[in-house]
Amino acid sequence: MNQGSHASPSIGTSLAKLNASHRLGSRAFVHAAFLSLLVFAVPSTGEEKRLLTDADAAAGRTLYLHECSACHGERGDGAGPAAQFLEPRPRDFTKKIFKIRTTDSGMPPRTDDVLRTIERGLPGSAMPPYAFLSEPERRWAAAQVLSLAGLLHEPEPPRIPAPTSPPPPTRESVAHGKQLYRDAQCDSCHGREGKGDGPSARTLKDTDDRPIPARDLTTGMFRGGGDRLDLFYRVSVGMDGSPMPAFESSIDEPDRWALVDYVLSLKPGSAQRTAGDRAALEIAGRVGCRACHVLGDGRGGSVGPDLRASGQKLRAEWLAEFLRHPRAGGRIYPASAYRMPDVSLTGDEQRILTAYIVKLGARARAVRPPDLAAVDPRTLSRGGTIFASRCTGCHSLAETTVGSGSPAGPDLTPAADRLDLEWAKRWLDKHSAITGTASPLSQDDIAAVCAFVWKASSEALSKKRTVSSNRAETN
Repeated sequence: MNQGSHASPSIGTSLAKLNASHRLGSRAFVHAAFLSLLVFAVPSTGEEKRLLTDADAAAGRTLYLHECSACHGERGDGAGPAAQFLEPRPRDFTKKIFKIRTTDSGMPPRTDDVLRTIERGLPGSAMPPYAFLSEPERRWAAAQVLSLAGLLHEPEPPRIPAPTSPPPPTRESVAHGKQLYRDAQCDSCHGREGKGDGPSARTLKDTDDRPIPARDLTTGMFRGGGDRLDLFYRVSVGMDGSPMPAFESSIDEPDRWALVDYVLSLKPGSAQRTAGDRAALEIAGRVGCRACHVLGDGRGGSVGPDLRASGQKLRAEWLAEFLRHPRAGGRIYPASAYRMPDVSLTGDEQRILTAYIVKLGARARAVRPPDLAAVDPRTLSRGGTIFASRCTGCHSLAETTVGSGSPAGPDLTPAADRLDLEWAKRWLDKHSAITGTASPLSQDDIAAVCAFVWKASSEALSKKRTVSSNRAETN
């Protein structure tokens, strides 16, 4: 729960009294606040107004377009340009069917439910946690989602009472849960060993008649969260829109806890790591890279750059740092309506994806820039003149650019850190000949422009690091 929001800290998180209608997918409830929620949760009485307003929705419109519409669509219909490459498909808000709720089956979510989903994301899907947005931004985005769903002006639906305190997990509870797993026919979909390969698994479909795989319980990856309480909710209430039924009415609460203990026991103590391209593709599939980027097989979306081209031009050191903090350097492509989210990769995952992308470029080891201090000042001057006359129409470059540049091309301020110099020369050689706006540049001109850009970039980056270092020492 967002600690700074206007939501009451007594929000109830229990999922009870949901019927056995089919549900779609699993999404996370915030478990960081579960202890306080269990202590303070009480059912709602009477009608409550939504916590957000039309003003919040208006403030969130641009934010939604940049952060959410690539998947969920400009109108919230789940038909954004990245949607066709995602499984499961992005949520269609206009249908008013939300997976993560503290409300009864068939009811819309509370505002806090939407806020938590935005903040925490949906583990194992392309929906990343948006905790890197400020709290007001998350509220504005939630208001826009509720507005697109036609729910902003409806009252807050009532919450469901919280469950009682869970019994501790034991060997006996795991053994009992294993028997319950079979008695409740969980193995018909999830398989006898929980690998998602049950006899019914290949026939499962969601309410839009799209195939939907049964969860492989042995991976330990649950879109609704992997804690005991998360899984207790999933067993209790099922998944809206999918064949996963609710068991609240058919299995009593102590037995549901035992079933949860058995499911958690299916996760191996130490998963075997894959390596190389296979590992990279597994990570890319988990975080939804293909939705926005073309991968090595030539398939993928066009919301972001083709990773085969990225592998040709990006320095590995910069790429690894970018994957660690995608937002730290600001907007790279100002003309793009969409922004790269922080998909919360681990250090190993960053290294694996970096190696994969660089490999896609099929290039030799990146060449470091030359000693810029040794470049003839006349060459730098000529490069600056050419840049001002030929490049500032699309690019900005630190404080050296004549004018601020338009958003047509990327900001070249981080070029010295970001780009392979030899690639830049090759690209400029081709680009200057195909624009049709001027005669092609000579090799000497290209070298001069690159020297000018790299020097200006290096000086700007050095200045930025000095400022950051001084701030850190001051703090």
